Amino acid sequence: MYLSKISIKGYRLFDEEISIKFNKGINVLVSENGCGKSTIIDAIRMLLNEDDYSRNGVNQEDFYYSIDNSIQSEEINIKGKFSDLSDKKKIEYLTWLDDNYDAILNLSIIKKLDNRNHYKKKIWGGESSNSIFEWEALNDIQCAYLPALRDAKKKLRAGRGSRLARLLLNLSQDEIEEKRKTGKLMEIEEDVNNFNKKLSGKGDIKKADEMINKILQNALGSVFGQKTKIQFNDLTYERIVESLRLVFFSGTQINEETVYRNLSENSLGYNNLIYLATILAEFEGLKNNYTSPRILLIEELEAHLHPQLQMKLLKYLNGQAEKNDIQIIITTHSTTIASSTPIKNLICLNSIENKKITAVSLYDCRLDEKSEKFIDRWMDVTKSTLLFSKGVILVEGLAESILLPKLAEIYLRQYNLSHGEKTVDSLEEAGISVINMNGVFFQYFMQLYRGYQLILPKRKVRETKKDYEERLSKFKKKPKFEEDEYIKVNFIPIRCVAITDNDPDKDKNPTKLNPIDGNNPQLFYIEQLEKMTSNCRVYKNLKTFEYDMAISSKYNSKMMIEILLDNINIDGEVKKTLENYKNKIEECQENDKEVDNLDDIASFILKQIDSLDIGKGMFAQILFDKISKNEEFDVPEYIKKSIDFVLEL
Repeated sequence: MYLSKISIKGYRLFDEEISIKFNKGINVLVSENGCGKSTIIDAIRMLLNEDDYSRNGVNQEDFYYSIDNSIQSEEINIKGKFSDLSDKKKIEYLTWLDDNYDAILNLSIIKKLDNRNHYKKKIWGGESSNSIFEWEALNDIQCAYLPALRDAKKKLRAGRGSRLARLLLNLSQDEIEEKRKTGKLMEIEEDVNNFNKKLSGKGDIKKADEMINKILQNALGSVFGQKTKIQFNDLTYERIVESLRLVFFSGTQINEETVYRNLSENSLGYNNLIYLATILAEFEGLKNNYTSPRILLIEELEAHLHPQLQMKLLKYLNGQAEKNDIQIIITTHSTTIASSTPIKNLICLNSIENKKITAVSLYDCRLDEKSEKFIDRWMDVTKSTLLFSKGVILVEGLAESILLPKLAEIYLRQYNLSHGEKTVDSLEEAGISVINMNGVFFQYFMQLYRGYQLILPKRKVRETKKDYEERLSKFKKKPKFEEDEYIKVNFIPIRCVAITDNDPDKDKNPTKLNPIDGNNPQLFYIEQLEKMTSNCRVYKNLKTFEYDMAISSKYNSKMMIEILLDNINIDGEVKKTLENYKNKIEECQENDKEVDNLDDIASFILKQIDSLDIGKGMFAQILFDKISKNEEFDVPEYIKKSIDFVLEL
């Protein structure tokens, strides 16, 4: 039994109803700021009557209201669905069951105060709000919460309500009840009693005790007098464990001479881990008391932890979730945690037009097995930034990822001037991520955004494997699919664009007026996406990124030639040819003429970038510095189109 879905309406950010689907085990909520991750966590806490939330209650600010206050919610509705119930659980949660044998829990809070100044709240199981609600079923759901701004040291310090005391009391609950029934003491109570007896007869303690009692006797007399005794705290088991505190040692190898230290001397990150360990210990110790569901809510798991610890902790939590049947729901802004989480366990929140929030479980994107495995392998810290973006541009290599943001700045400046309006000044300002694919792999990532998945034809009887694979390949490359050839699936509702090389034969020099068919195996995607989705596009160049930059203008070519000349140390034919091209371009600039063979120059530049030791990555960095200094460059048309699309210009 696990929480499979929660629906929220009228609560904080959510005016219209939003539903979030969860998996068994680990669930990681990712998004930019202000998309409601904490609101979702708090809605679960409120629905499940989690300790801290049940004490704090609901405030007026928890009801949705628009920025101008023209729209205000009069009611908060939260609905949870629990799936995968065992036969035993179906009986236990009988009054909660719907027609599919899922358990439904509802909470409604009306913005009207009762006599105690609390908002009117109603909770019920199942579809009918008039049914009798049995609290025992709700109390059987174990829910623990670690807040984002958690003070681990405070939670762990000795005192009533400390996390350590709670752990010890829960673990000893059955034994305490048995002892109380028989009038016997807990073993630790007997030990403390005996210790106090010995303590009272010790030197200065005995002397101080006698002095205090003597003064009280003389001052108050025998009628009004009282007796005192110096001893350790209350002798009940509950008060004893509340006096205990955790200490730490920085290391794992201990001996009799090991000196433990106070948690105030420990780092914030390690104290957070100790705090989490006490909760997991409580879950482990009480697994026989709470069979399921057991839900652990953690906001910003990465708090105060360096990347290696984040990954190690996430891996451990995933193991605990599987081993002890714990559902763990995490919020994060960490690309490390996002990239270390299997794609099917990620839930992506986005703020789209009119500030509407969407929640997409990436499991519902229905990735094919090959794509899912590919993304899980390739999703590193840099690529996982796409999960926190308002738009994505996928590029093939390092050169594009270096130069594209600068080219976008130049184009947007020109766009704003020509249109007489201010859009944005950069991709960064617009929240657009440029992701380096290190190759032509965008088709795998596009499946998160395109909104459709193919229904692949099955292999025919007596059809050879080779023939089937050829037929399958041809099917996948269709420009458009019929209704029975695909299904609509959930998708991340932001724009995604890929820019790719046309890759014609190396000896070919295409131009805008004379384009040439390329050899890039993914070019079929251009037409297919245009006909199948409004969310994704692929744009190609004439030949390659460097070639298209050079052929875009004589100014670009001259700048790129200057970089090559600065990095050639040997006089020879290459240097002589580059100098001749540079002189020719300068002459055309002076006379305001077009260069008649700019395609040959662009091809020669590309060849030298590929053959010289400088390499495409270093060349791109040097070109970036030159463009930044001059703030002038002619942006290739296919780059402009990709920016237009992702920014909806």
